[in-house]
Parts: sequence; structure tokens; C-alpha cells
Amino acid sequence: MRHLGQAGKIFTLSAVASVLVLSGCGSTPKPQSKPVAVNPTPIETTKVEENVTPEHKLLEAKKAWERTRDKNKRDALLLQAADLYIQNNQPVLAQQVLYEVKEDGVSNANNAYYSLLVTRTYAGMPDASPDALLAMLDSVDSTGETGYEKAQLQAQLYSQQGNLAAAANSVLKTNMPDAQKVEQVWQWVTAIPKESLAQVGETYPALSPFITLRKLTEENAASPAELARNLQQFQQVFRGHVLATSLPENVLEATQLTEAGANDIAVLLPLSGRLARTGQVVKNGIMAAYYTDVEKRQDEKLLPRLRFIDTHGADSQQLVDEIGSTKFVIGPLLKDTIEHLVPNLPIGVNVLALNRPDDLPVHGELKSPLDASATQVLRSDNKAEATALKQPSMQSEFSELGLPTSLNYYGLAPEDEAKQLAEFIFNKGYRAPIVIAAQSSLYQRMDDTFKKHWKTLNSAENKQRTNITSVTFNDSNSLREGITQALDVAQSNERINQIEYMTNDEVYNMPRSRRDIDAIVAFASPQDTELLNPIIEASLNPYDGKQVPVYATSRSMDYDSGKNQWRDLQNVHFIDMPWLMPSHKWQPLQKEVEQAWDNQNTMQKRLFAFGFDAYKLLPQLGMLNTLNYLSHDGLTGTLSLNQKGEVIRKQPQAIIRNEKVQMLSE
Repeated sequence: MRHLGQAGKIFTLSAVASVLVLSGCGSTPKPQSKPVAVNPTPIETTKVEENVTPEHKLLEAKKAWERTRDKNKRDALLLQAADLYIQNNQPVLAQQVLYEVKEDGVSNANNAYYSLLVTRTYAGMPDASPDALLAMLDSVDSTGETGYEKAQLQAQLYSQQGNLAAAANSVLKTNMPDAQKVEQVWQWVTAIPKESLAQVGETYPALSPFITLRKLTEENAASPAELARNLQQFQQVFRGHVLATSLPENVLEATQLTEAGANDIAVLLPLSGRLARTGQVVKNGIMAAYYTDVEKRQDEKLLPRLRFIDTHGADSQQLVDEIGSTKFVIGPLLKDTIEHLVPNLPIGVNVLALNRPDDLPVHGELKSPLDASATQVLRSDNKAEATALKQPSMQSEFSELGLPTSLNYYGLAPEDEAKQLAEFIFNKGYRAPIVIAAQSSLYQRMDDTFKKHWKTLNSAENKQRTNITSVTFNDSNSLREGITQALDVAQSNERINQIEYMTNDEVYNMPRSRRDIDAIVAFASPQDTELLNPIIEASLNPYDGKQVPVYATSRSMDYDSGKNQWRDLQNVHFIDMPWLMPSHKWQPLQKEVEQAWDNQNTMQKRLFAFGFDAYKLLPQLGMLNTLNYLSHDGLTGTLSLNQKGEVIRKQPQAIIRNEKVQMLSE
């Protein structure tokens, strides 16, 4: 338990001591660091009495003890005093009273009340253990008002643990209003990884309707009208359930979207000048995606008209004039062009930019003409119709487009890969990596991003030290020297030499590498990574019996170098686009691409996939913005949108084994 400040402690102790000299022993929940996954719903406290102070209750406890020597009655009044301290936002004083009651022994009659108060006081504090507090709640009755408060506390503690399924299950046992209960449970259920949903449904059957609803929205993500029809059927099946009358707000909003039937799309790319080849490859990807739609619809008249606009040498006003009345735009590709063009676009133009500015506001905070007013137009006042799951009447040309946001950003930023790699390695349980980065702006940016995100991940576990060993290099000599020093091999060699000098005997020993290192991360070019991996393997002591995995990003992979590259990259883990993996699901498309554009290099393959996914994403932006848990399975990765309108790209993992790329399922 925390201790009081000196003045407060003297006051409380004197007040309690005037009741009796407390004796006995006890223990408090052992502090333990745990990550806080989400902000928990505030716990509603039960008022003891109006206009009564904690001091009144302390005095009553004193008088009751003097008159009756009834320990249960005295302790009940002391617990009420602690309750009032909690309600008055004086947790330290509450903790001291609870501590003194514990020291004298908590009777069975007061144990449930005591457990609730201790849990309420310590829940959310960084040095308290959610596990210990949850264990205290086991003895609390689960019926009536006590049961409701117990469930609220359990929801808060489970959310602190990151156990979202258990937290959601507990919320269903509270007495929160139905609409609030549904929104909270829905928030947590949609944050659970898709692959875990089946197990969650088995463990917590009460969550099954929410899981069914999530699957329904995922299956009908391409059509708001189909979603609306299936939701009506869902409400019939689950008649009497809280979801039948209080569907999540974002699901209702998704049913209000109309099909994104754009008949004209403007694509802004650099098609001349220095970046002409880059722009052309992205254009090829867009055209390939366009023609796959031709095959599906079997009628070109149903497809939009694509207009390619060259951004090279054009100012923002020229581009606005070229766009004209077009309401759907893919591009531009360059950050500067995006920053200058977006504020000049008229309301109602929906942009999927192929890059993103360095500083992005959250949706709703945008200052350009695109946002607040545009979103206002879309959010038409059709609450009754939305509840009945009917399509609203068209309010304006913008609402006909069916997109709740007008600006999204999609890019292949290297920083995103560094962040994903940090999360992946951290979630694997590694805590002391060596990070090796080449001295170029690209790899230094990735290095900085990795370290910043690593620090954030450690902070979530209340750890101040990040335990990263850094190595930077600019040539093969500095690379070798940096790795051997980081692994402590150089120092080990020096110690061996010193012993030989002192004894005049040859020491038969192997240089030993550090044993605290658990992973190695490389941000380097494909050529440097080929050099790096053999140096690492040579520096690690084979007699330690410990393998230290090496991780890299797609920026370290070049699929044009031949088999020698894979030999030198043996056992290296990396992330990259599904499109470049050997066993992806788009084999027919790959054959067509190879026939149309022979001998694409690695970067061209990535840019092609980028353009392909951009076209495929455009009609889905409305649904992806409304239901953020939805994703698109694309050539460049699994794509979803965050609150800033950024496309978040998750790439699969692979490993080099036997001179071949092998996909990993984890």
C-alpha cells in the first residue's frame, strides 16, 4: 500500500487510533507492472450517505466501539469512511484506513466490502497488480448491486491486462445502459485479432453474437446494401438480445453508405521528368487492377473512366483545373504536391494520396476545406431510418459518393516497416536486441523509428530502459568492427591474449559472445546485409548453444541477385509484400504481368503492387473508414485504416532456408 504524507498520516492514524489500538498482520496486493491496453470505463461508486464526511464515519466508528465493542460494526463504519475518501478523490487516505482494517483482520461479514474498496482504490495504479486484485474479487458475491460493481471492476482490470475478451465478457454482466454496454463490448471485440475469435467464442459464449456480427460485417464489406439486408436477418435471429435493439453506431453508419460507383477517376502521377519511370510502373499496376475488374464485370461500360494526369512541372491550380468535376482522385505521389494540392481541392473530392505528409492531424481536426464540412454533409440526419436499417435519401452529390472521409493516405514508407518489425520482435518476447544500421538517411530513419517505437513498447510495461545495443557503419570494416564490439567478441579476444601473455602458454579457448543479446535487427541495403549475416554467424560462439535470430525488412531484400544472395542470408527473418513471396495467391495475375512487362526488377514489382492495391482500395475507403477493424488483403500486405486516414500495411514474415524464401505463419 502507498503511505500517507506526514500530515495526512498523523491525522488518519490518530483518528483510527482513537477508535482502538489495531493489531494483527496482513498483506496487501504485491505491486507488479502490467501494460494498460485500453482506457477502462470509469467505475460508478455507490454513495454511502449524502452530506457525510469520512471524518464523521471515523467518529461513528470510535463511538460504536466504545459502546458495544462490536468489531464488525466498527469495521463496517471504517470501510464506509474509506469509501467516502475514494469518492472524494482522496485515495491515499482511503488506502491508509484500509491498511489499518487489514492489520486488525477482516471479518467474513466485511470481506466482500473490503475487497471491493481495495480493488477500486488500486485499480489503474501503475504499481498495482491486476492479477492480485482480480483474485481478491473472487470472494465477492456476483449478485445484485455488488455483482454489478464487481463486474465493472473486473472489466477495468482485464482491460489493463490486455485481456479484451474477458473485459468484454465482464461488461455484459454490469448494469450499464444497453447502448453503452454494446459500444464498449463492440470496441473490444473488434480489437481482438481475427484468428483468435473462434477460441474467444468458445471461452466466452456470451460474446458469440458480437463475433457473429463482426463476421457478418466482414463478409459484406463490399456492399452496404447487402450489409443492411443481412443485419435485418441478424436482428431476427438474435431477437431479445441486446444487439437486436442496440446495434453499434459504426455498423449503422456503414449501412448508410451507398455503393462507391465512381464513373470518373483522375490519377495524378509523375509521367515525365526525373520520376517518369516510377510513375509509369505505378500506372501499370493501376491499369492491371482496372482490367481485372473488366474481366469480373464483363462490361467495360460499367467501369469508371480513368484519366492520367502528369504532375511533373504542374502547379496546384493547374492540377485542380485538370481534375475538374472528377470526384475520385488517386495520387499525387510526392509529399510536396499533396501538401500544396489538398487545400485547394473543392469539397466533395475524395483523394487517396500515394504518400503522406510528415505530420498528419486526426480526422475531424483537418483544417483544409475537405474535412469538417464535407463530413457534415455526409452525416445526414436519418437516425430513424438508420435504426430501421434503411438507405437514406441522397442529401447531396457528396453523400451519393458514400464516403465518410474525403482524404486518405497510402504509402510505402520505410518507417512503417521498422515499426512493424519492432512490434513483431517485442511480441515474440525479445527484450535486448542489437540494432545495426547503415549510415544513410533511409536506414537512419528506420533506425530512429524502431528505437522510438521500442521505447514506447517498453513504456507500456513500465520499463524505463530499452536495452538496445546500437551499431552504425559506413563500410565493411566498420561493420565488422561494430558487430564484434557489440557482441563483446573483441573484448573476449583481448582477455584470451592477456592470459596467454601472463602464462606464456597458448590458451585453447573460443572467443565468447554476449549472452544477454536475444535478437539482431538490420537496417541495411541488400548488399550490406549479405555481408552482415556471415559476420554475425562468425562472431557468435557456436558452443554457447544459443541461436540469435537476425531480422530485416524488405529494404534488405533484392530478388534479382540470384542464389548466392540467399546462401549468404541463411536463417535471416524478414518482412515483405505478399506479392514477392513464392507461394502467394495471385499466380494467374503474376503470369499475365510477366508476359506484359518482362524482367521487372524488385523495386518495379513493389511499385506495380502499390498501384494495383491503390485502385482496389478506392471503392472500399468508405467502409474501411467507418469500420476500422476491416481490412483489405492486397498485394502489398493486409491493409486497414487508422484514425488519421492512413493506410496501415501489415506484411507477412518469411525466412531464408536452404537458399529459398519460406513463408512463416506466425
